[in-house]
Amino acid sequence: MKNRFHSHSRVFIYITVTALCMLMLASCSDDKKSTSTTSTTQKPSAITTAAGHEPTLSSESVLDGLTNPWDIGFLPDKTMIYTERSGDLNALKDGKVTRLARMPNVYVQGEGGLLGLAVDTDFENNHYLYTCFNSRVGGKRDIRVVRFTVDEKVTTASDPLPIITGIEAKDSGRHSGCRVKSAADGTLFVGTGDAARASNPQSPTSLNGKILHVDREGKGVEGNLPAPFDSRIFNFGHRNVQGLVLFDKPIKGAHGFSMEHGSDRDDEINLIQSGNFGWSPTGNYDESVSMTDTKRFPDAIGAIWSSGFPTLAISGGDLLEGTQWGTYNGALAVAVLKDEQVKIILFDENFAIVFEKTVLNTFGRVRTAVQGPDGNLYIATDDSSNGKIIKVTPQ
Repeated sequence: MKNRFHSHSRVFIYITVTALCMLMLASCSDDKKSTSTTSTTQKPSAITTAAGHEPTLSSESVLDGLTNPWDIGFLPDKTMIYTERSGDLNALKDGKVTRLARMPNVYVQGEGGLLGLAVDTDFENNHYLYTCFNSRVGGKRDIRVVRFTVDEKVTTASDPLPIITGIEAKDSGRHSGCRVKSAADGTLFVGTGDAARASNPQSPTSLNGKILHVDREGKGVEGNLPAPFDSRIFNFGHRNVQGLVLFDKPIKGAHGFSMEHGSDRDDEINLIQSGNFGWSPTGNYDESVSMTDTKRFPDAIGAIWSSGFPTLAISGGDLLEGTQWGTYNGALAVAVLKDEQVKIILFDENFAIVFEKTVLNTFGRVRTAVQGPDGNLYIATDDSSNGKIIKVTPQ
């Protein structure tokens, strides 16, 4: 898989041509089933540059009648895998939906349930899938990452092996985090929530409010934080990590992007790099503190994008790749829950924002956005009775 972060030259062309266009304008101003539904088209304002045109987006429903679809992945043979928060891990292959597994001891409450999904980057050889979910075993609740093995015909996911357990889970499910991604080298990044406990994000022993970096067995890897931190912790100081996007290889020390929910302000997009991201509520979870508290933590790492006030509730996302995406090629597509849209954000080689656009704002709450092997974008809508997975095609 190619590194899908944009090329430097493309960004410079976009900036130069856009500036010229602005000058010219100024001078000239005066039910869980595969579905086939009528497609809709969204036409943004036309921008044509040497880097390409701004695409028109058409959409069609691929699946409907789902229960809070949460994450989407694709196998090498293009089979779609997806999770429903109610606990089912499913596959869509040749127009047919198959339930691969029901999560063992899944606990569904509030924000909690079956959440994140990752397809191993070496799936062709090991057939591994990873899920992240809230669990209740013997009256004790936690959040865990479980590895499954999928059969050759993709009809079942078996041999569930918990590789990370003991991530604190709130009874209400609040701030469960639980996004998991498989890196090009086969390691896993896992974004967690702070379980609404004030001490968790800065605690070196709690797995909450962190991004973890582990191998396929759930053990910490080289490059993680040193003692006294738990060996699985890559970085810390997070409130509620909702999305992870990985580069094929690190860029300027960053492994990718993470998306995070703010309190009443400042949803954040951060770089996945080592360090403290500065979230540390005080007292009995006083959330009036800054998302990146540089007064208390002078070395805290700031966000590369922030919503300001109020929050939008950003969630999962992906990098768009391919000339069919025109000016969106290389941009980050981010699902948005509360503001019911998808954001398209292009960063330059220094991770400064080139442009930001709002698209796909007619589908309700959008939980995740993933580019498929066909080059199209697939989004999941967060609805408990008629959640959908929608294919978005650029034109």
